[in-house]
Amino acid sequence: MHAAEYNGKKLQLINRTLRKPGSREILLNVSACGICGTDIKILEGKSASTPPVILGHEYCGIVEEIGTHVNNISVGDFVSVDPNIYCGECRFCRAGKINLCENLTALGVNIDGGFAEYCLVPAKQCYQIPATINPIHAALMEPLSCAIYGIQKANIQLGDSVAIIGGGMIGLLMLKLCWLSGAKQIILVETDKNRRAILQNSGADIVIDPNNEGLIRNFTEISNGGADVAIECVGSSAAVEQSYHLLKRGGRLVIFGVSPSNQHWLLSPYELFRNDITITGSFLNPFTFQTAVDLITAQKIRLADIDVKTFSLDRIQEAFENQIQRKSMKTVIDLNL
Repeated sequence: MHAAEYNGKKLQLINRTLRKPGSREILLNVSACGICGTDIKILEGKSASTPPVILGHEYCGIVEEIGTHVNNISVGDFVSVDPNIYCGECRFCRAGKINLCENLTALGVNIDGGFAEYCLVPAKQCYQIPATINPIHAALMEPLSCAIYGIQKANIQLGDSVAIIGGGMIGLLMLKLCWLSGAKQIILVETDKNRRAILQNSGADIVIDPNNEGLIRNFTEISNGGADVAIECVGSSAAVEQSYHLLKRGGRLVIFGVSPSNQHWLLSPYELFRNDITITGSFLNPFTFQTAVDLITAQKIRLADIDVKTFSLDRIQEAFENQIQRKSMKTVIDLNL
């Protein structure tokens, strides 16, 4: 089979033979696989992986073959894959905090993933989805499931004012989820003027440029004192700090973006205390994958309006450049091309 393997230095197309699926595995005929910011950071040496490894952790496909002890999945099923594999035995798993698993591993990062014609997947990581779902959208279940956890951490109340900082793919998914959460006002903050133009028609009440002078003053005015909730989806300490300053007293900040580990920002403990601010992280997708499937299936979340550009597997280098240069909101490898 053809696949895109990361060898520790670069991504290259290879031919690979596959073994038979183990007793609790399935052989997946991959339909589509999204390119994530994590994939780009792996290639840049800014995020860990276990090379040589076939990258791609946002994917779906048709079950080609099942292991002898697989009972919940059948040949021919259309499934989306949760790439995050937890051990179930460490202290965090036993406390229900599976995203903090001490032995966490991931398909497409540590184990061969979805940038391939076929992939071996533990059956327990597969979620059945209706065959009517567009495979390009089915490949987006993983980022949607992560965004759902972020929304859960935000604890949006009916009538809240919400600021979403970063209008990329995750910011757009957060926007869609905020509408389901009953927010009275959703303000999207995005630096890229092309994305701002797209986001104007995506349901945000207001879309603003964070580089404009007087942002904090103007934001306080248009949000009637600041946001009840700020969700940071950029991945920089500067964006986190800016998000913090958009909050009103009693507000809640969710840090979703993955900032470089060497970045920091200065915070006054007294200010945090006096204003009763809550700051929380949002890591991975504990117990939210089925929710993502259900929301898509029930058409409560629609993805057809998202600017997705598709490439064949043999054009994966071009596809990565498309995502790096932000030529579309999302880039997906379509294995049917």
